[in-house]
Amino acid sequence: MSALKLCPSCSTEYPATERFCPKDGTALRSQTTEVANLVGSVIAERYHVLSKLGEGGMGQVYLAEHVKMGRQSAVKVMHPATVHDNATIARFNREAANASRIDHPHVAGIYDFGETPDGLVYLAMQYVEGPTLTAIMQSNRALPPRRAAELTRQVAEGLHAAHALGIVHRDLKPDNIMVTVDRDGVECVKVVDFGIAKEAGGVAQKVTQTGMVVGTPEYMSPEQLSGDEVDARSDQYSLALVAFNMLTGDLPFPSESTQTSMVMRLTEQPWSLADMKPDVAWPADVQAVMSRALERLPADRYQTTREFGRALHAAVATMPPPPEATPGTSMPDGPASTSSTAPVRASTTRSLAAPRRREIVLAAGIVGVLVAVVVGVLLARGGFGGERSSSRAYEAGIAAFGAGRRDVAAERFRRATLDAPGDPMPHVYLSRLARDRGDFSTANAEALRAVQLGPSNAMALRELASISYVQKNYASARTFYTRALAADPGDRLSRGFLGCALIKLGRAEEGARWIQRAGPGAWSNCIVR
Repeated sequence: MSALKLCPSCSTEYPATERFCPKDGTALRSQTTEVANLVGSVIAERYHVLSKLGEGGMGQVYLAEHVKMGRQSAVKVMHPATVHDNATIARFNREAANASRIDHPHVAGIYDFGETPDGLVYLAMQYVEGPTLTAIMQSNRALPPRRAAELTRQVAEGLHAAHALGIVHRDLKPDNIMVTVDRDGVECVKVVDFGIAKEAGGVAQKVTQTGMVVGTPEYMSPEQLSGDEVDARSDQYSLALVAFNMLTGDLPFPSESTQTSMVMRLTEQPWSLADMKPDVAWPADVQAVMSRALERLPADRYQTTREFGRALHAAVATMPPPPEATPGTSMPDGPASTSSTAPVRASTTRSLAAPRRREIVLAAGIVGVLVAVVVGVLLARGGFGGERSSSRAYEAGIAAFGAGRRDVAAERFRRATLDAPGDPMPHVYLSRLARDRGDFSTANAEALRAVQLGPSNAMALRELASISYVQKNYASARTFYTRALAADPGDRLSRGFLGCALIKLGRAEEGARWIQRAGPGAWSNCIVR
């Protein structure tokens, strides 16, 4: 006997052969509760499912490719067990309807949504190739103020576009902020998951019951915690919490439990930037921006996310460059480990969690081998990438680097950036030195600057790729190793570690071919025999 279908509007059951309710025209839904693995199947006759990306409260998310266009998408599929819950279905459809209206470079786009004849409810959205902000903060703890301010500004602009349409996100947090790298090597934010967004002032959109708290507790505004109505100023408060976390590595209401933190947001003033990170000389203007953004009453905050994002960006721009990090402080000791060829997904745990020691030591081992090869090859060539700088400070930095005098080399290369501000090579070396000591935040900033100054500089591209590789962002590593090889086809290191990145991404045969082209080297260990 065939399973019956249900009308989500009138709850009338119909035979499985029916597709629409004859009473109101609503699409009927299957009543099956089985959760199938959709990898290998084709959704809605056009999305070929390649792999599973994750799973949440509302459904599963898959990486899929359009069978005709070849475009990759992240396809969210609603759990079959929830198709009888009209409120959940309305919430899912609201995500699609709301987010599909937002057209902005800092919001992940919605391509398609609907329901298959067998009752599978799906949403196809832009696939963002990059880590979540959570993963970035796990690796770096506090970010450099300028980087944090720029990421905040981009998120603020994306939210502002949504707010202009009357759409409030209501669940802004680091997990819902993806960070990718554009073709110029510049970080680009994508806000994702408007799954509990609502249209401000729209009575038909009020799916949740009055007084029901919706969102993630750590990043909720006081009005969300109280179950009150929210608007764009609630998203601005949540963004301010995210920004504070990026700037200090912690939230402004430190406590032993989430519950205590929630109470503090309703009753106490937030801690200052200096309270949480006293080793930084925070300008009064930066603190003033954060204090206003974190006001308990919405009327006392910035009235738009754009206003807040731009104010923070401008205030942080007045800060001096960060001092040199102490070598070794970001690289804890621990036993060595054997590398795995399985792709590593970004964790969704709290941003304060420390990286696992074994993974860090493995990364350090790869970097160490890479450094030895780079020094030998590049000093033999007379410089990093063949684009020698005329700066005497740069030449002195090269000599000190080759002699292992890292502190002296760093000082010379910093001087070289002033002598030749348009030369990417001192930044490449500064990135290498920072990566050597495990300061990936500084390494990433220097490598990005090098790529901005030299978009076709093979060594700058390779350095950016290597940072991604060490931080297990293998998709980004693949992209930049490929660009490095386009700039310098004879680069053995890029060939070898491109092969390793492909193996980590599950493309073992293709990766092995690149490793064979590179010849013997540290990358040979990536092949599992």
